[in-house]
Amino acid sequence: MTTKTVADALHIFYELNSAFADAYWETNDINHKDLFFAMRSLLQEELDELHKLSMQDHIYPYEPINPSVLQLNGKLQKLAPEIESIVLRTQTASNLSDLIPSACDLFSTGAA
Repeated sequence: MTTKTVADALHIFYELNSAFADAYWETNDINHKDLFFAMRSLLQEELDELHKLSMQDHIYPYEPINPSVLQLNGKLQKLAPEIESIVLRTQTASNLSDLIPSACDLFSTGAA
């Protein structure tokens, strides 16, 4: 397994943040809106912390900075098998299906 860098994490998190925003606006179910908003908020807190790092730090292995972002891992793992029934737009569902394993890999390697 290759070690994911801060730059890798930023890329995955930017894409995931965008997919959460799409899913939020595409659903009409208030519970799903709440779920996507909560996940996006957790992710944004981590992105805010990562933005404080200098460009030279982007080559270092990624480790979660904000402990609350680890809650996102569990939420993503619960969401993954339900993507097709919760996210109705094909492109958004596909984006999330591709990004969730990458994000979960970041959390498992970062927590180790």
